[in-house]
Amino acid sequence: MSVRSISTLALGLLVVLAGCSDDGRPSSDESTAQAVESSSPAPPSYSTFADYPGEEMLYTDGRDSYRVRVKAVEAAWLTELAGTSAQIGSHYLAVYVVVTGELADRGVEEAYLNAMSLGLRFGSGDDCVRDKLGGREASMEEICHDNATLTSYLWDVPYRDWGTYEWEEAGLAGIPLDAGETAAGVVAFTVRDDFEATDAIEFCGGGDSILMEYDNCIAVPAPKGARS
Repeated sequence: MSVRSISTLALGLLVVLAGCSDDGRPSSDESTAQAVESSSPAPPSYSTFADYPGEEMLYTDGRDSYRVRVKAVEAAWLTELAGTSAQIGSHYLAVYVVVTGELADRGVEEAYLNAMSLGLRFGSGDDCVRDKLGGREASMEEICHDNATLTSYLWDVPYRDWGTYEWEEAGLAGIPLDAGETAAGVVAFTVRDDFEATDAIEFCGGGDSILMEYDNCIAVPAPKGARS
């Protein structure tokens, strides 16, 4: 055997031994890395509307023929959504939602969420005395809610991908939903950076057959992360 062959063989043995302990098992560093990876919790694998946690409301933007069930599953502070940045001095409070048709045995011709018929409120009950979040006028104080800044298209996006998915702003454009189908989306509200929430958060929307119904509300989980 040539010297070159012997050197190559020796180098190969060193590489193998470097990754193993004396008894042929993976080194302690590798074992630690594998243990950390295997112990990391996997995100929930929700699939149907019923699987997702949270309260639900029946929502419509004023058309009797268009009614969907909505759940507010998660919230997060964002500086940008759907290619649009939050105003200086504010963040988006993004509410991630899932929707499905009102009736399980039939679909929805065009499902979308209208920003003008969706509201956010910190607090609950009949008392509207609080700091305004966005640009509401004083004359609107009795409404108790701030309308959404933007809404995304509703798509079949797995829960694990919500935070990284490239959401697109929808405006008043919708998608068809088949019977029993579930779609996800995001509704963003502008909240000043100096506003501190001290009470529960409510997500409200158009009710049974009117554009906005101020007591048609569901709870929103506390936002994940901090405003940075």
